[in-house]
Amino acid sequence: MRPMISVEQRNGDALITLTRGQETDLPASAKLRFMSAEDDYQQAVAEARRLTGASGRVAQADLAIVLDDALAGPIAETWLFETWAARERASFALPPSALAIEPGDVVSVTSGNRTRALRIIDVSEHGVREIEARSIDSDVYERVALPGRTPPPAPPVQIGSPSLAFLDLPLLGATVAPESGYVAAVQVPWPGNVAVYASAQTSGYQLKALVAAAATMGVTQSVLEPGPEGRIDWRAALRVKLTHGALSSADNVSMLGGVNSAAVRNGDGDWEVIQFLNAVLVDVQTYELTGLLRGQGGSEVAMQASVSAGAPFVLLDSAVTRVPLAFGDLCLPFNWRYGPGNRSIGDPSYVTTVHSYKGLGLRPLSPVRVTGARASGDVTITWLRRSRIAGDSWEVSEIPLGEDSERYEVDILDGAVVKRTLQTVTPSAVYTAAQQTADFGGVQSSIALKVYQMSTLYGRGAGRAATI
Repeated sequence: MRPMISVEQRNGDALITLTRGQETDLPASAKLRFMSAEDDYQQAVAEARRLTGASGRVAQADLAIVLDDALAGPIAETWLFETWAARERASFALPPSALAIEPGDVVSVTSGNRTRALRIIDVSEHGVREIEARSIDSDVYERVALPGRTPPPAPPVQIGSPSLAFLDLPLLGATVAPESGYVAAVQVPWPGNVAVYASAQTSGYQLKALVAAAATMGVTQSVLEPGPEGRIDWRAALRVKLTHGALSSADNVSMLGGVNSAAVRNGDGDWEVIQFLNAVLVDVQTYELTGLLRGQGGSEVAMQASVSAGAPFVLLDSAVTRVPLAFGDLCLPFNWRYGPGNRSIGDPSYVTTVHSYKGLGLRPLSPVRVTGARASGDVTITWLRRSRIAGDSWEVSEIPLGEDSERYEVDILDGAVVKRTLQTVTPSAVYTAAQQTADFGGVQSSIALKVYQMSTLYGRGAGRAATI
């Protein structure tokens, strides 16, 4: 706004004509339609009203702009009172010397004993300068307090690359493709998602997965010894320090329903699925887990003699992302490239590594309860099969097979040496006295063996070792 210029009326020189609008021609209320920034951009209305006056008119405006609700109200109120403040119209003439006055300027005009503040709205040049102006009240703009706006915090600066784990896991659900792989990622601050690309070469990468949420990940702080299968181990305690996330305890029913499942990677790179009842915070982001269930989902083959401290730990929740794979992709050493999803694959924050998924969802589970009975020197070996598909029901007399056909192989062992392999299509096999003599030189008082269920797609499943 320019400085105010005083213009005085002189008798016989500059005449001024004042016109005052009728009250009934002015709005009693003003309605402003806009798109609300606080309500998913839905249309909203802000309204201002005069509490006195005889007018019944309503001024309305449709604005194709997005406003905060707290800002739209003061705008409507300013509009209404500005209309009333500008109800007086003035016409007067100025000499050519008043060339500095332009439309938009505010001037003060004295007529009689009254001085008015007027805003110039039009200037016509006819030798003299014919001025059109409207009254203005600066208090209208001072009286309406606009809400202050707090600038949004600056986005955190992303430095470095995400930490990502490739997980070869057993079948996690009946609706999941068994050849799928899994990934879990974490980065602080979280970039929104982590993109995972794959290629059989060093170029031509294809997007395989978008990790939408940061996983609960960390490393073990204590040695994990092997434990019992099929029952809760109250003796063992596993201490875990998390990089991100938190752990909590669960009750027996929830845990047996699948809650508090996690994966721990052993020294050979295999993941054992465990569950835990209790998670106690013992230090900063460090938990002690007790009430362990070991080798879940058929991952008991990953339960080594001991897993040293520093082993990767991943909580198996919704943040773990499935990687869709074709059967022909299994066991192939793909090049994987991953990084923040808000950056291109060529960004320096992307990491390249090689990994082969094994398709453990296709692997038959190991048999259980391997026993032997001797009759006339022959040994009959029996076992119970398990199913990787729908094998948890207690209502059926026989669980589903889960494979195209029922087949087994039994390795007869002499230390690490396989002396003979027995093949059968029933959960039993006979190791005859003649075979024992051929393999060991005589009938054996004890026999070390390992039993496998066979799969057309996968081959040998997880083995169950026993001495009978």
